[in-house]
Amino acid sequence: MPRPDLAHLDDAPGDWYVDTRCIRCDSARHWAPGLIGMDAAGRSFVARQPVNEGETAAMWRAAAACPTSSIGNRRQPRAPAGVFPYPLAGGIYALGSNAMASFAAHSYLATRPDGNLMVDSPRYNRPLADAIDDLGGIAQILLTHRDDVADAGRWAERYGARVWIGAADADAAPYATDITDGDGPAAIAPGAVSIPAPGHTEGHVVYHLDDRHLFTGDTLHWNHRRGEPDVFPSQTFYSWAILADTMELLAALPVQWLLPGHGMWHNFGAGEWHRQMAALGPAMRQTGRESWARRADAPYYWY
Repeated sequence: MPRPDLAHLDDAPGDWYVDTRCIRCDSARHWAPGLIGMDAAGRSFVARQPVNEGETAAMWRAAAACPTSSIGNRRQPRAPAGVFPYPLAGGIYALGSNAMASFAAHSYLATRPDGNLMVDSPRYNRPLADAIDDLGGIAQILLTHRDDVADAGRWAERYGARVWIGAADADAAPYATDITDGDGPAAIAPGAVSIPAPGHTEGHVVYHLDDRHLFTGDTLHWNHRRGEPDVFPSQTFYSWAILADTMELLAALPVQWLLPGHGMWHNFGAGEWHRQMAALGPAMRQTGRESWARRADAPYYWY
């Protein structure tokens, strides 16, 4: 529950507040940009109070996504119904309920005629499960890597869902039913492919749906401060050089929507994906991991 007694001293006066248990994960700022600000230490605070229905809805999404439940409303302590799942693109929903166990990662639901796909795991809770029921449940759970497993086991048990993960990260999900070997793309369902994407971890994979949606876990995100696709150098635990190779592999894919675990999602215009991604791998090699991490506009990411 939010803690009004721990409210950030920089919170704008009003009903909404952020408490100081914030872990600098950036997720709330993705949902309520301009309303949720960031202090010098990377912690969130209420930069200004919402002034209309749309902004109020954005604050409720930020509150529901916050992994520490640090965002509260003094006048209305309980969130309204229907905050999540939230539609992002055709048939793709953000699930909110970002889990501390997944370092506050985003997760998604792709609704499909042959069975819905959950990509990475939110916190398990009954209101979200009821809402997923209304969308047709979950046939398969696609885990990008070991860090974003969270409550995947509970979701799989509820729906009897198959669970996919890369072989080198499979020890994080011992209940997984399908292990991809990392030797190349693997078909998950019609129009859905698992692609090895090592770098952040050895067994990291991304999921490519309908030659349009790319779910990237911790491999790649949209850096909204720089306005370009970006990586997390300080959280590259396997290999920076191999991560650069992965960027070149991903650059060749047809992508309209980038849907990451951490960082911002983004809808690319015609030709934008290939143009921007073609430059990323070479820039990573030229700059190096340490210099990349020292950039002033590097995103916050809690580990």
